[in-house]
Amino acid sequence: MASPGFAGKILLVNLSTKEIKALDTGKYEEYGGGHGMATAIFWEYCVAPGDWDLQDAFDPRNMVSLITGPISGTGVPWGARTSVSGLSPQCYPIQWFSHSNFGGMFSTFMKMAGWDGVAVVGRAESPVYINVVDDKVTLEDAKDLWGLTTWECQEEIWKKSGVRYGQEWQEIGDRYTLQRPAIVTIGAAGENMTRVASLVHGGGSGAGQGGFGGVFGSKNLKAIAFLGTNSIKIADPKALKEARDWYDRTWPSRPGGFGGFGSSQDVQSCCIACGHQRKCHNRNRAHSQDSDDCAESTWFSLTPSDAGGLDPRGPEISRMNRKGTDIVQQLGINGMETCFQGPMSFPTSHNPDFPIQPEVPAYSALGWYMKKMFDMGIIGPGTKFDMAPLNMDKFATMEFMEIYGIALANRYGIGDLLADGTARFAEKIGRTDDFSTLCRQTMWGYMDHWSMPGVDWAYGNLMDSRDINSHDMGMGKPFGGGGGGNWTCEKAVNVRAERTTYNNPYWFDFSWEGKQAYKTGIFSRHKAEFVAWRQHYWTYYKESVGFCDWGYAKLFDASHPKGYGHTPEAEPRYLNAVTGRNDTFEDGLEMGRRAWNLKRAIFAIQGRHRKMEKFTGYYYKPGASYCGYATELPIYDGKNWEWKNCRELYFTEEGVEEWKTHFYDIEGWDKDSGYPKRKTLEDLNMKHVADLLKSRNKLG
Repeated sequence: MASPGFAGKILLVNLSTKEIKALDTGKYEEYGGGHGMATAIFWEYCVAPGDWDLQDAFDPRNMVSLITGPISGTGVPWGARTSVSGLSPQCYPIQWFSHSNFGGMFSTFMKMAGWDGVAVVGRAESPVYINVVDDKVTLEDAKDLWGLTTWECQEEIWKKSGVRYGQEWQEIGDRYTLQRPAIVTIGAAGENMTRVASLVHGGGSGAGQGGFGGVFGSKNLKAIAFLGTNSIKIADPKALKEARDWYDRTWPSRPGGFGGFGSSQDVQSCCIACGHQRKCHNRNRAHSQDSDDCAESTWFSLTPSDAGGLDPRGPEISRMNRKGTDIVQQLGINGMETCFQGPMSFPTSHNPDFPIQPEVPAYSALGWYMKKMFDMGIIGPGTKFDMAPLNMDKFATMEFMEIYGIALANRYGIGDLLADGTARFAEKIGRTDDFSTLCRQTMWGYMDHWSMPGVDWAYGNLMDSRDINSHDMGMGKPFGGGGGGNWTCEKAVNVRAERTTYNNPYWFDFSWEGKQAYKTGIFSRHKAEFVAWRQHYWTYYKESVGFCDWGYAKLFDASHPKGYGHTPEAEPRYLNAVTGRNDTFEDGLEMGRRAWNLKRAIFAIQGRHRKMEKFTGYYYKPGASYCGYATELPIYDGKNWEWKNCRELYFTEEGVEEWKTHFYDIEGWDKDSGYPKRKTLEDLNMKHVADLLKSRNKLG
């Protein structure tokens, strides 16, 4: 019998053998849901058997899992995420076990069909899609869908029922529905196994980071569709309604779109029960074409230097971006990793020694780096790297943008080099030294994304396998709001410290120079404790339970009279109403620590070692924080707290090594190797993991 909040089954499909079976969700509930459950299942089916080296994400033995958590479909705000897990083809230089996630209606429909997730291994002989209608699971021929865009594919699958959704009842067994299936699919980028291919659901909900669209393509898997007529059991509906009412009274939603790119009136959200003022999907819908309004909406934004005389924020670039958003979604391309600037750029002329002048793009991603290499004469005429089919004379035009997307997704010409992502592109043209200067990649092959000067984000990237994409903490200086609008640095820090439940203000000290950096600042044990807290929180509450990164965690809210954000009350209050448990906030952190340590064990099996965990070179130089969005951060000088601009903050190698020693000790990992220790794993009810690591000489 399924626990409240869960459907009770996880679908396991082997495309090679065509075997279809149901796993009992209850076996994995101690990992929370989503990414936590996926990690446990990956360990059981891919790691423990020991029959392959876990190095190639396109190996048929790789498992790609799409699993949700207990809150999806329950009406909990910001609670509609589906976590995607497996070996990532984008990760560099090793294709680590990694993750992504997406919103929309998929997670809810999957649970209404009676499933908490789907895990896929093997490779079909020819293109297929997995079709799930309640308990009926079939592998359907997808030859006619291969080659279609993500939008066209979904439209064709919807047509197969022969009913007009929303207007005609569809009979399913002894039940009826007006709904059409919720579908996640790939476009040309996935079919051609690019390493920057997204999974796309609806018109715009996408799992971009990780290249999991390419994993679908490697398996000849075009799509997964769910249609359900069941319900989702909630333990205490009255308590859930009271929790929502309490939340709405305490932190009223405020209007407005994201970053000025969309209005607040058209569509509040494609994610069921979101209601967040960010409104990621706020374009008018037409036939489900509710394209995303985040990174994709600035896919072809250009720096002033590259805009060819056009106003970077003017009508021509905006018009191209509206079209570019559609191109990215239809072809299934990760817009953030392949863009030309991102939402903005930052001036750098104040530092003539900085290698990117006169401005640095927020995202020095694939498109921008390709253009830089062309301008420097590294690729293009007179080199061994032909630019065809791209005509660089037409850069900053709609025509160039469209051909760039098509070439990349289909591996045409220069697109074949670009399709393996920025890090491998740099490697293929002999420019890996650029990781210290022009090619601002994280240590695992992902574009840098607001990670500095908020060093906890950067440290999270280092300890995980990708850009952790954590927008949540809001460390910058607050303005206005409650408390008289007078938020001194010390007062704001103390509120944040209190809301973590550990009440350590030094967690929020960003001192980076001198002895203070080691005593309470960015190289201290205090900072290591906070990063551990944040990773445990993130692993459970966001990637496993399914709270959206834009809503959780929230330690501080200037609109509240005491500055309180909804963390740590909202998460357990919602969860306990749904599940019927009586878990504390700290119980959730401990579940996150369990899944986090299991993932660390997978990294160890794949070859992760302390010696590998080093930032790419630019993190250790002035300019590391030049792309920082919120740079005014708390600094403690040993006596007083003060807001200071940290745009010149950067790491030292000595300091990072000391921080790592603190972090490994806090996590219960060996300080020399970074491997988890037996006691750590056994205390987390994972003796079987410790035993396997011991047999592979990977136990700390």
